[in-house]
Amino acid sequence: MTSENNTRLLEAECFCGSVHFIVEVPVAALPLPVHLCHCSVCRYRSGAPCVFHTRVPKNAAIKFISPSIEANMTVYNFDAHTSGWNFCSTCGCHITSVERDDGAWTVSTSIFKNHGPENFQIKRHIYSGSTFDHGLSSIISQVNGLQLEDWNPPHDDPSSQTLVPKLEHDANGQERLRAECHCGGVSFTIGRPTKAVLEDAQLKDFVSPLEQTKWMALYDACDDCRVINGTHLVGWTFIPLSACDPPILRDLKIGTAKTYQSSSNVLRSFCGTCGATIFFTSDERCPAEGEQIVDLATGILRATEGSMAERWLTWRSNPAWLPSGKQYHHAFGEALEQGMKKWTLDHYNQQVRVVIPDNISPPIRAIMLLVMRRGWLNISLTTIPHSMVLPPKRAFTPGVGFASILSRRQCIRCMASSTRSYDNAIDSLNSLQTSHTAFKARIKAGIKPNASSIEEMKTYVCRLGYKTSDLDRLNVIHVAGTKGKGTTCAFVDSILSRYRTTYGVPRKTGLFISPHLVSVRERIRINSAPIPESLFARYFFDVWDRLGSAADQAGVEEANQANGPPLETRPTYARFLTLMSWHVFLQEGVDRADEKGVNLKALEIDPRLRDVRIHPDAEFQKKNATLATALAETALTRLGVLTPHQDALPDEFRKALEGTVFRGRCEIKAEDKVVWHLDGAHTADSLTLASKWFATETTGQTGPRVLVFNQLGRVEAIDFLKLIFAANKQENGPPFTHVIFCTNITHAQTGYRRDFVNNQYDTKEIESLTVQRRFAERWSSLDPDASIVVLPTIEQALTHVRQLGAALPTKEEKIRAFVTGSLHLVGGALGILENADAL
Repeated sequence: MTSENNTRLLEAECFCGSVHFIVEVPVAALPLPVHLCHCSVCRYRSGAPCVFHTRVPKNAAIKFISPSIEANMTVYNFDAHTSGWNFCSTCGCHITSVERDDGAWTVSTSIFKNHGPENFQIKRHIYSGSTFDHGLSSIISQVNGLQLEDWNPPHDDPSSQTLVPKLEHDANGQERLRAECHCGGVSFTIGRPTKAVLEDAQLKDFVSPLEQTKWMALYDACDDCRVINGTHLVGWTFIPLSACDPPILRDLKIGTAKTYQSSSNVLRSFCGTCGATIFFTSDERCPAEGEQIVDLATGILRATEGSMAERWLTWRSNPAWLPSGKQYHHAFGEALEQGMKKWTLDHYNQQVRVVIPDNISPPIRAIMLLVMRRGWLNISLTTIPHSMVLPPKRAFTPGVGFASILSRRQCIRCMASSTRSYDNAIDSLNSLQTSHTAFKARIKAGIKPNASSIEEMKTYVCRLGYKTSDLDRLNVIHVAGTKGKGTTCAFVDSILSRYRTTYGVPRKTGLFISPHLVSVRERIRINSAPIPESLFARYFFDVWDRLGSAADQAGVEEANQANGPPLETRPTYARFLTLMSWHVFLQEGVDRADEKGVNLKALEIDPRLRDVRIHPDAEFQKKNATLATALAETALTRLGVLTPHQDALPDEFRKALEGTVFRGRCEIKAEDKVVWHLDGAHTADSLTLASKWFATETTGQTGPRVLVFNQLGRVEAIDFLKLIFAANKQENGPPFTHVIFCTNITHAQTGYRRDFVNNQYDTKEIESLTVQRRFAERWSSLDPDASIVVLPTIEQALTHVRQLGAALPTKEEKIRAFVTGSLHLVGGALGILENADAL
């Protein structure tokens, strides 16, 4: 968020919220350069493979957000010359290093809310030589096309000196691997898998599928680990507690270790002195009888061969929770994914040809195919070091065929988690859409929502395990109407976000809007950000399961009878998302109030907005801003932040309104040869306004003008074309040189994104381009000289526009492209233009 004095507020918070602050950084200093430090000091006092650091500019103000205070951090000073290391005293998250000479902060960038390229840019690795094997720097050499510098000090520089691990053995002469944090307060050794481990039905799952003298390891990019550890990713290896010496009890308290319960069934431990992450464990790995399995942070391993501990560990090619990592920092996630695939192929050379017999059972076949896709093996059909053939009916017998690579339990765990992914959630959600045939029948029969819909939703709320009175805990600002709802909500959300950042009130906000532009999860937002894919999937299946098992719940049949005919097991698409949003907001603890009372006011444009620079500077947008201002004032007054009836618009309101960006509405994106003007207008009034906006923006500009249009397959939208034509007609010629009509199918090769599937439209009409051809005929009657093309996908339409731009005779000339007609079209276009999975 940019303020008037050319600074931007960057917000950071640890997992538990005990450390929560903002940094006001000059825009001229952005993006802040990020370095990945691999030195042994940073690795051993974080438990991560490296730390992600940037130095805060000296003139940048740092402000803690109440109730967070600086005293909530533990400071670790281990000598008189090195900077202090600050971490959260509650959850152990690494926050910052503070220079001794000037007090400047070198902060962990991984805890900031937005690690986008406009704020941070990863530039280089430093001190990778201290890892001996170059660690993560050997895996990630570039991010987003930028080759990363790999800096190490000269050998005669004192800073090049590093800790050299030593070989260790037990009393029987068996090798042991030391795990020790930087301060030494937590120190123990682990042994190699024993015969007892290999014969145990549970423990053998965590032994390397390639070498039974090693343990399995992986990189984890999940959101929780990121803000508990303070780095983009953490390395984990999986060991039974019996492998540790001295013995470690189930409470994980050894030496100076502190524990933190990050959720109801998860326990984590970190050193209370230096902050290093040590262990993770969950209830599913703590059976009542038998051995407890823990995840051990690989950053504290003291392997003589290097930080990857290759003599002890086999690394999985696919990082865990990679979609979460990509959601937070897409370019880094992509680099990690590709880097690990190449690294494991180079190190293990496990290109395996798997031959699946025809008579193998379908469940086993499915599991094997799933394992291949999940990345436990690198598969090739051309390079064949060895092959495997499974004998019929003997899958997963120890020591036979496929069991030598991966055990049955691991396969089942992979399959169970994959069926609860974000993609699976979207597929399930799409199954709740009304079919094209049923939709047309409902329209023909004149069926519309009525008062009974409210009673039906009350029943569904009860099925979820809530009382309708529980919703009163949410201080809801409800915006209704035909146009401007989303923009008004975006203004309100921006204002509340400004107050939350500055004053800490409200503590947490939720936003529910529709439709989405690129990803369904854009509809449900916490503190202005779309909820991550992992969180969406978790809450989606919470609701899915609760409604699906409702037939077994006491009182459901009676509730159905009281409300008329029995309801479907689950509601339709839009209602399901509404119920899910309530569930998310209640579970996430979105603030809120016990006051009620409604009155009706008709608002004129607020005169206090006269000097506020709202985009676009149009009357309709000022009306939206007026309503948003009134709503936000009411909410903040009830929360005790504002006094009512202020004559002057608070500075926070002005900055929030000027800084609001609501994607896909009057949006401009510039490329080398094309300037894209995108607006999701889809009604007569909104298309008229959007067309006038485009005409105003391009007045006096040279270069061909191109229209890209679609209207979700609605033939009646033919009438809208005349509105666009009239609003953009030029004195010296027609409004557009080129006109493109396309469908809402996203890509030529892969078709729709899951998030764009809409079953209400006739697939045959879409495939035959029936509506688009009628659009073309209509425009030809308006302008016979226009170059008109009909294309089957959004991707092909954008490619066509870019080709027109590339053919322009001069470098200065640009295509002015107007993309409009539906939010799905604009969302698909933005997703392609930005290579984004959410906006």
